[in-house]
Amino acid sequence: MPDVEQKYERKYGLDKALAGKRAECDGGASYPAVMPNGEMGYMPSRETFKGRLTGLYFDQGDPPWRWYELMVLEDRPPNYPDETVWCEQGFLFIFDDETGEEQR
Repeated sequence: MPDVEQKYERKYGLDKALAGKRAECDGGASYPAVMPNGEMGYMPSRETFKGRLTGLYFDQGDPPWRWYELMVLEDRPPNYPDETVWCEQGFLFIFDDETGEEQR
């Protein structure tokens, strides 16, 4: 496997302790838009998702970044078509079901 393919290879796993936990994550994307100069370009955006973790994750890159799968049940950006979203570990916030407070 060439170095580029290895660098972006995903290594999947399951964290049973996180499965079913209520969580929120922030993510970003670039959307086509007319730029201030009148030309077409891409504008970054920040979006929030709320739901339950499935427990599925993957590691990718060197050093590896961990991404968790969130089943979107409570909140998503308008027109977001999918039922799941991948959340980077650093932008994932897990909440206690009983107290509603963020777990640290």
